[in-house]
Amino acid sequence: MQQVTVREILRRYGRRHRWLLGRLLLSLLLYAAYLPLSGYQPADLRFDAGQYWELGLKFFRDGHFSLLNYDEPLRGYLGPLLLQPGRLLTHLLHWPALYGARVLGAGWAALLFGLALPETWQWLSGRRLSQPRWLLLLGGTFIFWRDYFNFPLSDVPALTLLLLGLAALRRAGWGWALAAGVCLAGAINLRPIYLAALPGVLLLLALQQPRAGQLAALLMGAALVLTPQFLINQHHFGRPTPLVLAAPGPAARPLYLRQLLWGTSIQRFETSLIPAYPRTLIFADSAGARALAAAPPISSYGQFMAFASQQPLAVVGRSLRHLFNGLDLWFPTPYPRQLYPNGQEALRLLNYMLLGGGAALLLAAGGRALRRRPRPTLAAPAAGLLALLLPVLLTLPTAVECRFLLPLHLLLLLGVAGLAGPGALPRQWLGRLVAALLLLGWLGACWQLSAATAGQLLPPGTAVPEY
Repeated sequence: MQQVTVREILRRYGRRHRWLLGRLLLSLLLYAAYLPLSGYQPADLRFDAGQYWELGLKFFRDGHFSLLNYDEPLRGYLGPLLLQPGRLLTHLLHWPALYGARVLGAGWAALLFGLALPETWQWLSGRRLSQPRWLLLLGGTFIFWRDYFNFPLSDVPALTLLLLGLAALRRAGWGWALAAGVCLAGAINLRPIYLAALPGVLLLLALQQPRAGQLAALLMGAALVLTPQFLINQHHFGRPTPLVLAAPGPAARPLYLRQLLWGTSIQRFETSLIPAYPRTLIFADSAGARALAAAPPISSYGQFMAFASQQPLAVVGRSLRHLFNGLDLWFPTPYPRQLYPNGQEALRLLNYMLLGGGAALLLAAGGRALRRRPRPTLAAPAAGLLALLLPVLLTLPTAVECRFLLPLHLLLLLGVAGLAGPGALPRQWLGRLVAALLLLGWLGACWQLSAATAGQLLPPGTAVPEY
């Protein structure tokens, strides 16, 4: 029998997956080179990002590490646990925490842009994303989201795990099912809003018609991630649930309910490192604030639903404004350092063009698919989209931040990268003229809506309402 050496195995693997390895490496190198030059200083690791980083200390008590030492009810254990390699690196090399966060951020960028998004395009469209189109995607995402990878927030890791979990769920074999369970449960622990993805996940699972072994592996993978959270909740809070409690205390309002109340009186929210606006940029919704002030105190979801049912049109209009505001990227960072940085106007115009173009391309591609492809073949991509978009839908009534709409924005960028080209333009000159006029109208409307929101900026030092 011919002996196969380790070098031969690696050579064969590298040849078969050279594009995957190349994408991972190029994404990693891009962010590893950029993040140290982004201008952020160690003291800028504050607010939510700083809290996430410090939560990693909760695993240690009396010099011993244990998952059961973790006692934070608002956030799951997995996010702080995944930060431990970065914390160890900063300890060994005597680095500031920000440097360790950047190392982890570059790694997540490689997974998201080098693996998760190309896999998402493949299961949505049924074909691979070519290298030129992938480079377009990498460039577009870098323009709009590059500074998010400086900070140890949960949005990027959670979305990456969700995308990888959906991709794994579409593959046969118990190993892929185990990986899907781990990734999907990890996404839910990192960002509890991804519980809303479960209807799409269950529909996709039903379409796959898995065998008993695959189901068992899927549940085993989920249990590996969720069991520690169950034990933590039981040990510290007497709550036998594998889900993040997402409330500061047993008598306090749940975090999502507080977000709904904030979202009624705030139409856009940014965390600020701007000296003139310390800590927050709050853009008020005066009509919502008046309605909330006139209503009885709201301390439960039922009371909020009763409040919303009395003004359904206002709630829908508010959510639509939040949808636009969440996609209206003014800064490529969660922590802006200037209210009007250089190039902001160009960033906004490019974003509006990509949003309009991405929506048009995806709608046109969906229409063509409905006409040309058998309906059963569209069920699985539709289920995957449902899993991605339901969590976005649940964020719309809240005090929206752009990072909450990261899945939708990346889908639109993916549509532009995967579908844009000369063939996407109308063939006749009249059609092109109409398209150009529609684009100008779209840009003007977006600019006016954005300016209307900017005009609602509250004075410096305004605190977020307490609920």
